[in-house]
Order: sequence, then structure tokens, then C-alpha cells
Amino acid sequence: MAATIACFAYPGFVMPAAAQAQREAQGQGQGQGQAQNDSLNALPPALRAAVLSGNPEQIGRAITTLSANNPQREAALAQAVVTAAEKLLPTNPQLAIQAAAAAVESVRGTQVQSSSPQQTVSVLTTAARIFVAPGVQQVAPLAAAGVAAAAVSAVATINNPTVAATISAQAIATAEKVLPLAPAVAVQIASAAVQTVQAQPVQTSSPTETMSVVTIAARIAITPDAQRVAPQSVAGIATGVTQIVSNPVVYQSSPQAAISVMANAYSAATSQAVIAASPNVTTTVVQTLNQASTLTSLNQANPSNATAISNILNGQPPTVAANPQQNQPQNNQAQQQTQQQQQQQTQQQQTQSSTIETITPPTTIFTSSPS
Repeated sequence: MAATIACFAYPGFVMPAAAQAQREAQGQGQGQGQAQNDSLNALPPALRAAVLSGNPEQIGRAITTLSANNPQREAALAQAVVTAAEKLLPTNPQLAIQAAAAAVESVRGTQVQSSSPQQTVSVLTTAARIFVAPGVQQVAPLAAAGVAAAAVSAVATINNPTVAATISAQAIATAEKVLPLAPAVAVQIASAAVQTVQAQPVQTSSPTETMSVVTIAARIAITPDAQRVAPQSVAGIATGVTQIVSNPVVYQSSPQAAISVMANAYSAATSQAVIAASPNVTTTVVQTLNQASTLTSLNQANPSNATAISNILNGQPPTVAANPQQNQPQNNQAQQQTQQQQQQQTQQQQTQSSTIETITPPTTIFTSSPS
């Protein structure tokens, strides 16, 4: 015991375990640095310099020049750039998201996608890991939202329903986080994501991810800021999500969530701002809900389906539990989470409104609202 105590008495003494942990930490740091260097050194010098500049336009020009109009070469360079970007993520998220933006832009072209589908998917999935990274969303939330929007636009045309659903879910989660900063951007991402998952193959192959997309889209649609800045897009979202959750495959993945989506969509569709921008939205949504209330497949999946939809249309709280004993705790938890999210959004809006004057959303990377 005395010998053990004496060890602590020597100045500068480091316990073996602490020394090992320190060496491991140093090794991890060196390993990350080496990986970053390796991925950057693998790039052609001009492209490496462009990536380190942090300028997406400059990176894009370097990719275009080096590819010499060869779409396969362009896809390969874009993949190399986004790989390097992901390696930069732990130490420089700002550089990482800017490089990811250029890489995604490079694979949005039809020729690139058709000639290099696997590399296109690799670029988009890696970029998605970057734009959802907490470090990126903390230091560059609008850049993250821009890449998310571009990724959704690109993934809608790659003919890979599973990847389309996954990236749409990641993008719309990013949209909800940026909503207090830039509601117009959030609405346009939500609109594009809903359009993407409206494709039948996406719903059939990935009903859970599809449900995630429409759930968040409906939450965005009911916010006053969204209805204020983009009421026509909100109308399209309300119409689209109602139709999607009426698909038995999607509905059955979570009847509770489906009813909540319907309730939020109806709320958005009956907003005066939304009606003013799209006079037929209420009729369309009500029509879809009435049809959903009579679908045998939905009523079998959720015995309270018809009653819940009737309550929605009558302005009453919907019954969302297919099995009350089983689902009630989940409902309570979902309600608590929604309340917490609303409180957090309110606090963020109050804080950010005093520090942010004007945010101009991207104008070239979004698709139109679902019809």
C-alpha cells in the first residue's frame, strides 16, 4: 500500500493505464491525420488545392477540367473528393461540407448517373453522412441543408428506390433542424423529399423510411413560418403526404404515425394562408382522407382508422392507437417528443431571430412541390 502511495508522490509520474490511454489517443489522432493526408494526396494536385480552398465552385471547375467531359472520369473524381471530404470531417467540417457540395453537384448530370450508377450512389450516400454530421450542422447548417437538397434532387433520378428513401429521410431530418434558420429552405427540401418518396417503388421497398419522410414533412407543414413563406409548397406537401400514408404498405408500417400525418396534413390544408395560395387543397385532402377511412386494408391494420379520420375531419383529437394497451405508452412518448421539439424550435427562433438578419435560400437545387 505504501509503495502504491509513493508512486503518486513522484512529480511527473504517470500511471501505466493513463499512459496507455494517452498513447492510444495520440495514435488515434495521428491515424486520423494520416487518413486525411492519404485521401487528399490521392487527388490530383489541382483538385487537392481546390478542396483545400473550401470553394465548391472551384472544386467543381477542377473536376470538370480534369474529367475532360468524360462522365465516368467525372464520377470517379467526385467520389475521390467526397471520400477526402469525409476524412476531413472530424477536424474541419466546414471544408468537408463544401467539398461534399461540389461532389454531389458533379453527379447530378444524367450522363454521369447513367454511366457510373454505383459511384453516383457512393457519392450521394457519403455526402449524406457528411450533411447529417452534428459538427457540420453546428458550424454550417445552411450549407448542410444545401447539400441535402442537392442530394435529394440527384437521388430522385438514379433508379435506386432504397437509396432514394434513405437519403430523403436524412435530408428531411436536416430540413427540420434548419427550419428556424431558413423556413423557405426547409419547406423546399421537404417538398422535394415528399416528391421523391411518392414514387411507388420507393414506398414499396422502404415503407419505414417513407413514413419517416412524410412524418417530418407534415410537422414542417404545420409550422406558421412554413405556411407564411411558402404556402403553396405547404399545400403540395399536405396533399402528397396524405396520399402517401393512404398507401396500405406505408400505413401498415406505423398506423399511429399515419394518423398523425393525416391530422397534421389536414391542419395545414385548412390554414387560411395555405387555402389562399391553393384554394383546392382542403377539398383534395378531405377527399383522400374520406377514401382512406373506407379502405379495408387500413381498417384491418388499425381498427380505429375510420374513427380517427372522422375525428380529424370534425376537428377532434384523432384516435391513433390500433391496440390501445400496446400502443398507448408509445403515443404518450411521441406526444412528449413533439411538445419538446416545438418548445426547442420556439426557443431557437427567439434566439436566432436576434442574430440573423436575412437568409437567402438556394435557388438552383430544389425541385417543385408535389402535385
